[in-house]
Amino acid sequence: MYRISKLILYILFIILLIPSFARAGDNHIPVRVGISNTNFNTYLFQEIEFYDAKNLDVMDSATGYVVPLKDNSDILKVASENNLFRIYIDNELVARNLTGPILVRPKENCFVSVKGLKRKGKQALYRGYIELVRSSKDISKFAIVNVLSLKNYLRGVVPNEMPVRFGLEALKAQTVAARNYAVTPRVKAYEEFDLCDSVACQVYFGANTEEELADRAIEETNGIIALDKENNPILALYSSTAGGYTESYEYAFSDPTTKAFPSNDIHYLTAVADDETFPSLESDIEAEKFYTTKPIAFDDMSPYYRWSKEWTKDELEKVLSKTLVAQSKTGFVHPQLLNENDFGSLLSIKALRRGKSGKIIELEIKTDKCTFIVQKELVIRRCFQKNGISLPSANFVITYIDAVNPVYKFSGGGFGHGVGMSQWGAGKMASMGYTFDKILQHYYQGIKLATIPVKVYSNHKVIDRVFYCENEEAKLFIINPDKIDKLSVILNEKELSIKLKDDTTKCDISKYLRKGENKISYFISDEENNDYTKSLSVYVEVKEAIDG
Repeated sequence: MYRISKLILYILFIILLIPSFARAGDNHIPVRVGISNTNFNTYLFQEIEFYDAKNLDVMDSATGYVVPLKDNSDILKVASENNLFRIYIDNELVARNLTGPILVRPKENCFVSVKGLKRKGKQALYRGYIELVRSSKDISKFAIVNVLSLKNYLRGVVPNEMPVRFGLEALKAQTVAARNYAVTPRVKAYEEFDLCDSVACQVYFGANTEEELADRAIEETNGIIALDKENNPILALYSSTAGGYTESYEYAFSDPTTKAFPSNDIHYLTAVADDETFPSLESDIEAEKFYTTKPIAFDDMSPYYRWSKEWTKDELEKVLSKTLVAQSKTGFVHPQLLNENDFGSLLSIKALRRGKSGKIIELEIKTDKCTFIVQKELVIRRCFQKNGISLPSANFVITYIDAVNPVYKFSGGGFGHGVGMSQWGAGKMASMGYTFDKILQHYYQGIKLATIPVKVYSNHKVIDRVFYCENEEAKLFIINPDKIDKLSVILNEKELSIKLKDDTTKCDISKYLRKGENKISYFISDEENNDYTKSLSVYVEVKEAIDG
């Protein structure tokens, strides 16, 4: 009986934790975000403290034990002890030998506040709830995982990834890209959570940095993502500044599994010039013309649209002798430099291969002791550091100034990997009157905007979704490999019965739409079909792909 009571209590606790996830739209998708320290250099902790313990509910999920808290409780401390958890309230030990994960839930209209954790100079506050999860790699430590709805996650991402002064349409484009990245990250680097809170994933600073205009952008794109031509959510990479010319995915990233470089191409992440008259920049001559001038482009207002760095020969030798040792560990420096004393005297630096945007993807560094070949844009950027800071991008040309003290001058453009959307470019496009869908379709070639595809099984369970539609035009797409006869749809209280004859069915549903939020429900109504393994996929397209 005692165990049953604990189980019931635990279930009730979890239900209270996630009330918003039961609703449709962005609210129905939970996101697990790893929270780092103030300096973003660790995601593993041995102890952590929370403010306002009186406004928290705390439970050990393994046993259902609820930590007793008083109305005047102030500081909650959770620490690791012998690979288990112990809990203190105002420095008094109240529980030990807890297995975890430890669940920390704020009471209604409250936030979780981690003591000493700052974001944008403010005390960090978090919506949703916190899980303290034992690390699989170091069980003496734990991860802080913020579990919250996708909508509330985006509220802590969008105004921190893009300045709100860029305007509503740019913020909408950023929202869709961020929503896509949350649904489809490039790699899952962490076992305890899905996304980190830094630039290594997406910048997420929590509730204390939310902005009204960003919230509006989230509301006015609710439920909408970008899909590729196979109806899959795209990998919506983006960076600060492309320098007027984005790069193809395969020339910036290695394969996340095999580490092969260049990697396989992704059709919607292909090099895009801001002006169709810009030539391919794969040759040094064209790259030099482009990056030593300032042609008009969408991101030409960025402070990193064009930049230059200079080193004397002695300075660059000191830098490279250290950075090549560090970057040799990546596997993209050949041969590896294991000792900085083996670098030698610098003779020349030469781009061997460029992408279409002029991005250097293979570089030769020749010394009197060895010739090093360096691949991949991030590795190249990290090799050339000035005052400990890596190059803004790998889109650069090299000028050797032969003076009394020889100088290497790098002239370049852009900030970041340069694949997908340029955030500064989106800002200028918005100021020029481009809507968010046009911005996205410029940077991600051949994509359509739609709701996240959902699977509907023939078990008569109703699936509800909410999405925002701006112009009251949309089509319903049904992919039906199992040859199900009929799909029932309720769109804004209007009941529709759609007969399915082909593998793919497309229906215009524009006349049933409202400008703004729309609710749609799906279920398979064929009661004679008892094969519950059958399913179909369905989504609403609000902006069709642009050909070419």
